[in-house]
Amino acid sequence: MTIKQAERFYEQDRKDYDIKKNKDFLNWLKDSIANGYYCYLKIDELQELIDYIVRWYEVKYPERELEYYDGFRQMGFDDISSISNVMDIRQLLFRLPDKQLYLMKSGYRARAGGQKFIYENGKIVGSKPYISMRINRKNYREDEYTYDPYFLISAEYMTGKVLNNYELEKYLDIKKDLYLDELLDIFNKKYNDLLDLTELKRCIYNHSCDIELRKRILQLVALKLLYSRNTIPNRGYQRAQRFINEFNKKMNLTLSTTQIDEIIKKDYTNDEKWEPDFEDKEKEETSRIIKLARRMFNKYR
Repeated sequence: MTIKQAERFYEQDRKDYDIKKNKDFLNWLKDSIANGYYCYLKIDELQELIDYIVRWYEVKYPERELEYYDGFRQMGFDDISSISNVMDIRQLLFRLPDKQLYLMKSGYRARAGGQKFIYENGKIVGSKPYISMRINRKNYREDEYTYDPYFLISAEYMTGKVLNNYELEKYLDIKKDLYLDELLDIFNKKYNDLLDLTELKRCIYNHSCDIELRKRILQLVALKLLYSRNTIPNRGYQRAQRFINEFNKKMNLTLSTTQIDEIIKKDYTNDEKWEPDFEDKEKEETSRIIKLARRMFNKYR
């Protein structure tokens, strides 16, 4: 990519990854909160999360390493080994503040929770976090001593798999795995007149919004990697691709490369051709593009 092509590339950057200026993101978040979503992260904290993951991937896949794959050799660093395998997603998550970590996990949320022990041969071999919430009985009267005014339901924090208990058996004949979304559907259809499902609905809606918020944040990470002013467009695209592929594989996500694919494949040439004659010329052009990117970034801040 020539200087002129890089100029056209960076001119297309609307800086949507700066979420204070991203109207689409802010409107979605505002509407979600108006509909009952409790977002425990502030805008600045969400921005910090984007910026931190971008920095992580620029350290994980540094310029000199990507240059090496392009056939360029850096004298004096022949003995340096790649640390990309060490900087895996678990290491990244381990270094996040609690609230950012919770968003990355996007488990189910409720007013209470705890740990459920896992047993093998009568011994504790581990534990799983779970959440608990109240289901209030409608039209409860104190003289109806056979029932409490509410009962608790619990579910696994990450999966939403419902943990069976005596109270649930009064309403359901559970013969297979049941999840919170399915439980809400059953209660709505059969017991809506008898049960107050407010907490269950809030739990499921918060979880749905958490999943969407995480997806939007991570897609903006990919966009910022692509438009990074610390590299050139092709290498920014390489990092963004690797980031998306790794998060999809390790966290079972469905992040899309469509946006970055469309941006990088757009024609920025205006039918001009550029074929460097020597490796040194390409290195010089790369250095000039990086300087251009930083200059344009400072210009439009």
